[in-house]
Amino acid sequence: DSGNIKAGLEHLTPAEQAKARLQLVLEAAAKADEALKAKERSEEEAKKRKEEDQATLVEQVKRVKEIEAIESDSFVPQTFRSSKEVKKSTEPTELQYEHITITVGNLEASAPEKEPPATNIPTAIKYQDDNSLAHPNLFVEKAEAEEKWFQRLITLRQERLMGSPVA
Repeated sequence: DSGNIKAGLEHLTPAEQAKARLQLVLEAAAKADEALKAKERSEEEAKKRKEEDQATLVEQVKRVKEIEAIESDSFVPQTFRSSKEVKKSTEPTELQYEHITITVGNLEASAPEKEPPATNIPTAIKYQDDNSLAHPNLFVEKAEAEEKWFQRLITLRQERLMGSPVA
């Protein structure tokens, strides 16, 4: 509506009219840009839906062919093996305790043995350098630990006296 715009801008100075026209042009450009972006989005969504429909058609055809193959006479049924069963069979088995029966009066209770057999009792702690949770240096005599701490303290103080920053 150029007539309405001219009538609305007549009372303004030429500089204000130019500013108002520029504002109107910018607003129109923004609306056109939004319309183009919305059109692109709708085209992209339509393309995605079309691809999904084609994918589902391919899956449906594949499923029908698999069903036909199963229903045919040449199909040989096989036992199902879960991947979890394979993992379970490769894991080491845990120690199993023997159950003993304890009779007290008329009551019988079955309970696991509290101590494993003597052959399974570890006599020493074994550490693996890379996979250990506890470092072997954590298990030291108290006097030896205090001596090591004292020596470390002396060396840190000497380093500090020599001017090196101590972390």
